[in-house]
Amino acid sequence: MNARGLAFDEAPPLASVLRSFLWAPWFLVAAGAVLMAAGPAALLDRYTGAVLAATHLVTIGFLMLTATAAVFQLVPVVSGASFPHVARLAPTVRWGFAAGSGLLAAAFLRGPPLLFGLAAVPLAMAVGAFTLSGAWVLWRLPKQKTMTPMAYATTLLGVALIFGLFMAGERAAGVSVSVVLLRAHPLWALAGGVFVLWAAVAAQVLPMFQGARPWSPRVSLALGPLVSGLLFATLVVGAWPRGAVERVLLVALSVVVVAYAGFLGRRLWMRGRRRADAMTYFWYMGLVSLIAAAGVGALMAMGLLSGLRWPLVFGFLAIMGAAVSLMTGMLYKIVPFLVWLHLQRRPGRPGILMTSVIGERSMRAHAALHLATVGFSLAAIVWPRALCEGAALLWVTDGILLGANLLSAQLFYHRASRASTEVLSHATF
Repeated sequence: MNARGLAFDEAPPLASVLRSFLWAPWFLVAAGAVLMAAGPAALLDRYTGAVLAATHLVTIGFLMLTATAAVFQLVPVVSGASFPHVARLAPTVRWGFAAGSGLLAAAFLRGPPLLFGLAAVPLAMAVGAFTLSGAWVLWRLPKQKTMTPMAYATTLLGVALIFGLFMAGERAAGVSVSVVLLRAHPLWALAGGVFVLWAAVAAQVLPMFQGARPWSPRVSLALGPLVSGLLFATLVVGAWPRGAVERVLLVALSVVVVAYAGFLGRRLWMRGRRRADAMTYFWYMGLVSLIAAAGVGALMAMGLLSGLRWPLVFGFLAIMGAAVSLMTGMLYKIVPFLVWLHLQRRPGRPGILMTSVIGERSMRAHAALHLATVGFSLAAIVWPRALCEGAALLWVTDGILLGANLLSAQLFYHRASRASTEVLSHATF
């Protein structure tokens, strides 16, 4: 593990970030349960209540909990600058996104419009706390090339979340949702927030955990302004949907995503650590899904793919196939690393290896299950009557296994804390 130049003393308290990681998988379980209860009718269109509820349980409940916790952890360690009052800030963000995603899902499932307004309250609290604190920390730092992509990602994510809050307010008021926001919100959230944030984190975790050769900062520095410019231009021309300019911008955005995903895939393939682990497998799945999602998006923008199923295919590839896979791979490195790091600070310094925190067999089993979940779910979009419930059951099982593996890391930490200097055997689940 390459950890040179990192300020580990600036890392926040373990509970501040670990609890968010431990909560996140159960929103995958909830999303699967929603689709299982809705049945095949859920997959008729991307705007069914069940699909919207499951989507926001995954994007807000899973992705936002893990993404914000990763930012709280990585920014102080990489830059040496801590978030203000992180012991209170992290729970505020965690509870806000958790409660907001649950209320929003209930509102989409034929709930009264008032629920959209109620969901907007904790979400606004979480968005405001995270965005303002992140902007305060990142933009006031001395010029650091490693943190500039993170600043762009935080800003883009904040804008996407603000779009979502406006739409929740429109639904609560009982008025039609703005078409411009309806198109811009998922684009800014996925291409702006999730993609740029993942790219910023990848520049740190790939060399650190996979032995990939570090690349020039110019690559990461160019991504934030390029994606931001394309998204802003798309928003400006969004008042005239399906125009030629919009199609060109969307195709250009897809090309950027494919190029960067291919670049990181090559770095991962040529990594110095030849032995593949769970993170490697999850990232290969995520990169392939990301490239496929960008390809489908480009073909849809050009009008070469049409019909109700293709937006569902695109959304599933982008969210479950790419974002969830990549984030899960990072969790299987970040969580054991945090446990190991905080154990080293305890009196007696328990002599453990980071690879002992979560059993490798459990993580590999989860990688195989996740691959089956992605493939079976794509098939369920084509044959919903035959496969919908089975795909939803796989989602539930996928989330349960991830949650159990991360919980085993917490249990390992408590056992090691009591064991003092004793070397613990390999953890299994």
